[in-house]
Amino acid sequence: MSFLSLDNVAKAYSGVPALRRVTLTIEAGEIHALMGENGAGKSTLIKILAGVVAPDAASIAIDGRPVTIGSPKEAHRLGFRFIHQEFNVVPALSVAENLFMGRRYPRRAGILVDWPALNTTARDALERLGITHIDPREKMARLTPGDQMLVRLSSAFLSEPDAPARLYVMDEPTAALTRDESERLFKALREIRAGGGSVLYVSHRLDEV
Repeated sequence: MSFLSLDNVAKAYSGVPALRRVTLTIEAGEIHALMGENGAGKSTLIKILAGVVAPDAASIAIDGRPVTIGSPKEAHRLGFRFIHQEFNVVPALSVAENLFMGRRYPRRAGILVDWPALNTTARDALERLGITHIDPREKMARLTPGDQMLVRLSSAFLSEPDAPARLYVMDEPTAALTRDESERLFKALREIRAGGGSVLYVSHRLDEV
């Protein structure tokens, strides 16, 4: 049984079709490449998986069970993690704070932020990508653009027991990376696959697939 299956996905904008009868199957422990030129509908498909755009028609199932992805929160609960070409950071905040953007901070007694736990969890996420040269306490403003992108990528690897990651959707993730930085990413993807996780890798670079 497939981990994720999409069948007959369709979406049109102002009457202009962006997707027509798209079918996609992803197995657990698989890296699946999605190729296509600009305007081919890749971004629309990603937005549907992310719960940002509602399809005009679609049958979506996880582990054979029909699901509806009605919001980004629901996509996250299902275990989907997204890394986009464009990424936003807050330069004045630390690496760890940026990694936890939109997530609950670990707290002591349910009140005070547990900064040691925050930094430790952030460091673990960075190390999943083989990143040991970035201090989680460092301000984002002091990092190179490439390192900032690596931090953004690392956010998908944060440990979240309540909603464990099962699918990593990566949209042109190497666009701002050097060759060495890209190799770190590819190594992490192989580790995800070895652990039974799935990856949907979106790119127009044939040599990366």
